[in-house]
Amino acid sequence: MTEQEKYFKGIIPPPIIFFAFVSMGFLGQWLLPLSLTLHSWALRLAIGFPLFILSGAIALNSFMLMRKSKTAINYNKPTTKFITKGPFRFTRNPLYLALLGAMVTIGIFSDSAWHLGASTLLFAYFNLVVIDREERYLENSFGDEYLQYKNKVRRWL
Repeated sequence: MTEQEKYFKGIIPPPIIFFAFVSMGFLGQWLLPLSLTLHSWALRLAIGFPLFILSGAIALNSFMLMRKSKTAINYNKPTTKFITKGPFRFTRNPLYLALLGAMVTIGIFSDSAWHLGASTLLFAYFNLVVIDREERYLENSFGDEYLQYKNKVRRWL
């Protein structure tokens, strides 16, 4: 069993979980509509569009930095280095933060409280299942260097 398999065995890939929770939000909204009371499209756009742009910018910048650094984006592949530039200066998990921002944006645009509830579940999944294992893997792989980074940069914001 490889190091990654040891830490990540049984984890459903985060993008799949994201789409599952998005789908559950739409199903819940279809079965039992729960509005956020953001009935005005202008209000939804004013709140949601900046969050959408910010989430996309964080994700794009993070992907570009990871690719430039030649480190794995997929947790099933070995991490050759951890990144401390760009969004990684403010959060240890910019890609998960971007997915959460996207989920909240979907809730705002669709005026669906179900998606905000699903955002809470998505946050819990990332926090309790994925990130804990990732951090143990990175601590084991990079030792004190990662622990120093972890002490300086927050998990979320």
